[in-house]
Amino acid sequence: MEWVQGQPLIAFIEKHLGDRSALLSLARRWVEMVKALQRASIAHGDLQHGNVLIAEGQLRLIDYDGMYVPALSGEGSHEVGHRNYQHPLRSEADFGPYVDNFSAWVVYVSLVALAVDPTLWQRFRGGDECLLFRREDFEHPESSDLLRLLERHHDEVIGSAAAAFKSLLYLGPRDVPSLDGQVLPPAGPSITTPSAGASWIKDHIGSHGNGLAVDTTPSASGGGNFTVPSPSDPSWIQGALEPTVSAVVSFSNSATLERIVVAVSALLIAAPLNAALDLWPLRILALILVNLTLWICRYRSDDSVCRFRALTSTVREIQDQIRAAERDVEAASREKTRLLDHNAAEQARLASERRALEAKEKTEIDECQVDLCVALSSLAARRQAVDQQQADALRIIQNEIGSRVAVLNGQISTLKQVVITELNRALQAKQQQHITDYLRQFGLDRETIPGIGPAFKLRLISSGFRTAADIDLHGVQRVHGIGPTRARLLVQWRSSLEASARRTMPSALSPGEEAMIRTKYEAQRRMLEQQRDSEQQRLRREEVNIRAKYWPSLEQLEQEEKATKAMTQTLVSKVHARYAQEYRAIQARKLELERDTASRLREIDERIAETRRKLFSLHWERCKAARKLGSYVRIRFSEYVKRVFVGSKAA
Repeated sequence: MEWVQGQPLIAFIEKHLGDRSALLSLARRWVEMVKALQRASIAHGDLQHGNVLIAEGQLRLIDYDGMYVPALSGEGSHEVGHRNYQHPLRSEADFGPYVDNFSAWVVYVSLVALAVDPTLWQRFRGGDECLLFRREDFEHPESSDLLRLLERHHDEVIGSAAAAFKSLLYLGPRDVPSLDGQVLPPAGPSITTPSAGASWIKDHIGSHGNGLAVDTTPSASGGGNFTVPSPSDPSWIQGALEPTVSAVVSFSNSATLERIVVAVSALLIAAPLNAALDLWPLRILALILVNLTLWICRYRSDDSVCRFRALTSTVREIQDQIRAAERDVEAASREKTRLLDHNAAEQARLASERRALEAKEKTEIDECQVDLCVALSSLAARRQAVDQQQADALRIIQNEIGSRVAVLNGQISTLKQVVITELNRALQAKQQQHITDYLRQFGLDRETIPGIGPAFKLRLISSGFRTAADIDLHGVQRVHGIGPTRARLLVQWRSSLEASARRTMPSALSPGEEAMIRTKYEAQRRMLEQQRDSEQQRLRREEVNIRAKYWPSLEQLEQEEKATKAMTQTLVSKVHARYAQEYRAIQARKLELERDTASRLREIDERIAETRRKLFSLHWERCKAARKLGSYVRIRFSEYVKRVFVGSKAA
């Protein structure tokens, strides 16, 4: 997405502290932005100072990872937002188009309060991860210094906004109504009338009028009648947020009668007495009692006093209902805690019971496995004994016959080597004969030999060296006059001729020569191979006989092992089946417990939510009545008596 450049909300507020119109304008834009989100049925999920920028005079929201859109209906949230802006009861399950309602109120009331009274910013450390409100103010509203100050603030706008906002804290996150801008005062110095600007309430209240009205007409029981608003009915907002600016109520009765009686009493006191002077104090006392009785009766019969007493009775009745509702919430919360504790204890008991069953089942299965292991060990020992007997028998026969086979194989190998040796010797003899025949073709008398003249040739021939085949180094050196040098020359001559002979000598015997040699040993080889084959066949027969001898025992052991394993598996299956019924019974009890607990929890939660809605309405009603009581500040008996003598009425 495009990167948004803008001024953070806290920086904007700090820059415009003391600028009433700028902050009120920002509050109005805040209302319009929230209404735009509501019209689209979406929610940001984490409305707080860090996610709001002011860019070119317009509000811009950033950080959309916790956003709600209609397609996510029924899902849960992966975050619960900034703690200083969210409802204290919000959880990840609270995820819907309503999720911004509370945080929108927090920002809105803070902006309005700071617009009217900028000193709140420093006094309550605004900008320190909050605008004004902190989590503690939401969790303990009755002990909150900020809420107490705002409710008692001299400015009616702040008092109205604080009273309305405090009432919201008695609702659950889902019941907090959407934001309305009716608390905005005019940007000028006068704050005697609410803003007449565009308002969500004016589009929706229809015939609801100006909200809830308190009927102070005395009832048969002596108290006032009052109605309880619903947070889902938007008409409460206008009545709660509009500052109540009422004239001070004065007494309805005329004081003429009281003044006449006082005047007559004064004349009677001043008149001469015919009786004894000791009766004069009694006359004074009687006249005082007459006047006091008249004042009390007239005071009590005054319409304004009756309305004041009815309103006071209404406030007391509301307060009693608030205390009763709070007790109901506490009782329901304790009941919920007991139910959860009972559920946890039952779940733990069922889990313990299941673990005990699993341990018992495991013990029985382990016993079956132990029995199987013992039986398999016994079978393995017996099989090992049979295998050992079979192996011993095979070893004996293999040693006996195998040794004879080995001797025969050795003889056959030796015979083959004899044939090969004789073939090689025959080939060598043939090759040597070829070389000799070739050398004999070269006589000394016919060949030119370097360094050997005719005289030396005659000496060599006379000494028996007639051809190249007769030349050898030691022999020719004994011939007179030859010497080592001529002897080497003769040997070199012979070697060159021998090399030529080797190039033409045969490389193998002829087929007939080779066949003649092999035929000489063929009968002996065939006899040895027949003896060996006969012994090997006898060895295989003996091995087959030995294995056939021990096969029934091994097969019986194999069948016993299979039967033992099958029996153990059957026993284990029966154990599993028996315990499966108990597991199903535990699971059924667990599901029944969960269903019952969930049903009772829903019932308790609905009761708590309904009582919280009632608390919200009662607090709002008490606030309205208390604000109306302010108009009756002069309705006191002392003021009534003072009016008789002073002769003035409260304005």
